[in-house]
Amino acid sequence: MQPEIRNPLTALIMLLLITACVPSPSVKPEQPPAADLAPQLARVEALEAAQDYLAAADLLQQVAAKAPSPRRESLLLRAAEDQFRAGDSEGAALLLEQIRLPALPELDLQKRLLVAEMANAGDRPDEALALLQTPPTEDVRKDLRRRYHAIRARAFRLNGNLLDSGRELGELDLLIDDREQRLRNQLAIIETYAALTDQALELLQPQPPGIQGGWMELTRIIKAHANDAEAIRPLLQEWRQRFPDHPAMPELLDGYYENLNALFRQPRRIAVLLPESGRFARAAEAIREGFLAAYYQQPQDQRPALAFYDSSDPEEIWPLYQEAVEAGAELLVGPLSKAGVAQFAEAGELDVPVLALNRIQPTSPPPLYLFQYSLSPEDEARQVAERAWSDGLTSAVALTPEGRWGDRIYDAFLDRWEELGGTLVEHQRYDPKQNDFSQPIKALLNLDLSQSRRKALQGVLGERLEFEPRRRQDAGFVFLVARPQLARQIRPQLQFHRAADLPVYATSHVFSGTASPIEDQDLDGIRFPVAPWLLEEDPDAPLSRQRLAAVLPQLQTRYLPLYAMGIDSYRLPAHLARLQDSPREVMEGATGNLYLDPIRQLHRQMAWAQMEQGVPKMIGFSPRLDEAGAIEAEPAARPLPAPIPPMPPSPTPGATPVPR
Repeated sequence: MQPEIRNPLTALIMLLLITACVPSPSVKPEQPPAADLAPQLARVEALEAAQDYLAAADLLQQVAAKAPSPRRESLLLRAAEDQFRAGDSEGAALLLEQIRLPALPELDLQKRLLVAEMANAGDRPDEALALLQTPPTEDVRKDLRRRYHAIRARAFRLNGNLLDSGRELGELDLLIDDREQRLRNQLAIIETYAALTDQALELLQPQPPGIQGGWMELTRIIKAHANDAEAIRPLLQEWRQRFPDHPAMPELLDGYYENLNALFRQPRRIAVLLPESGRFARAAEAIREGFLAAYYQQPQDQRPALAFYDSSDPEEIWPLYQEAVEAGAELLVGPLSKAGVAQFAEAGELDVPVLALNRIQPTSPPPLYLFQYSLSPEDEARQVAERAWSDGLTSAVALTPEGRWGDRIYDAFLDRWEELGGTLVEHQRYDPKQNDFSQPIKALLNLDLSQSRRKALQGVLGERLEFEPRRRQDAGFVFLVARPQLARQIRPQLQFHRAADLPVYATSHVFSGTASPIEDQDLDGIRFPVAPWLLEEDPDAPLSRQRLAAVLPQLQTRYLPLYAMGIDSYRLPAHLARLQDSPREVMEGATGNLYLDPIRQLHRQMAWAQMEQGVPKMIGFSPRLDEAGAIEAEPAARPLPAPIPPMPPSPTPGATPVPR
């Protein structure tokens, strides 16, 4: 039985991959257009210049019908590109299917580039990378080589592979002739590597460093000293002496410094609003400890001054903010409660930026200086839907706990799943206070209907029947929401009820945060998003869980994600302007790759893991379907960067004690 192919583009990609190693026959070089086609092609160029791509595509198809091969294929390919630029990927794929005859190798490459762009736009970066494994030779047109590296850079970024994305941008840089475009691309290189942690920039340095290592070292300097022009200039001069032949342009290190400074500005005084009593006190303690762990890991001369405020009383949130601003705070971290965040959301204007540690549904445009960061279970549910969809699954059943928490997660999953085009064929809720989940599982898999049919037949026939219950066949996977203890009971019961071959996707709640091979062996095969910090394998890393546990003997496993949130809460302020400048930017955080949406709410591109022998193994990052769209062959022509809005000017720093 042949596998079902979901859309024409996937079929086209499969065909291209199959024929990738088949040599093209010798074809005569492309001839210039016939004289009678010249006026129509001039009209095509005019339509493309006016960005009327659909009309240009229609006219190109008319012209192609009159042209001989391989001119016909070249015109059809151009029509497909215009169709894609107009947002009609399906129409572009159908046009590409008409290009059957292998033509010039350059034309084959151009076709492959377009199909890879379309794969990126459909959030299938693995397919794009599979199509573009071998770089074009130097005799290929430079614009096609630029396009090759730009597409691969986007594919690696969508996959969460920032290191290789930066490397591809570095290759692209060497092919750009226009100085302004090159300057923008070089800033994109810095921004990409800046999303990596300082530790990653140090450990991943190639040996010898070469051009890529030079970019990574330059990024470390900019991240650490962007606030201090006097300190950074001699460091940049020293860097240039170490990398005398590096392609970084003088404008990037000199006149462009002001823009870099704006994008990597570290506040010098931070106020932290966290409760010391009440229902959020233990969560706040974990966040505070993670925050301070990141603080003390930074060199002393680079640390900002900190002041902590007790925000246990919701009525005191706004007065505490005003007190912190009057004391010279440049940025405020907190509060933790939604009620406290709502006070800032309704404030109209804020004097200094606020990184709130929770998120609320907006009823009106929030203040420009309000950033909202939370470990949202709804976000995780959406990422499960996106991951399952990108894995090629189209139908699901869902098993979630009774209660408001489970319903919120289910609703978020269902909304995103149906938005993507998926089908939910069954949903059952279970009682988390029980140990036997056979009834909701039977209903989920239609085994109860099978048993009902057996009873009905036995009643009609009046005799006992041999019976083998058969589960439903229209489900592609199970979406499971359960905490570790319950998941360890539910998974074996799913297997017992003939669903052992049905993939299970879950939220991060299925994992305790600490590898437990014996306890979690029943979870084998389950896939789930997880904070990358929880998968850290280097116990000697400065902020590893092992090191944190050594200095925090009371560290509790259930709060591990909140320790990671505290680490990111300390690191985020220096990146907010950069993240705000462009929605494609991310910060590699302990809780995931963090990025901002248009209303300045932070989202996480989490790592994905699969349980193997009771231990979670990382299998990649969540896709970013918000980035779906065509990547330009040349660097984007956006204005030179400036944060939107600009951060307030820094007051004179003062000495503020840091509690330990």
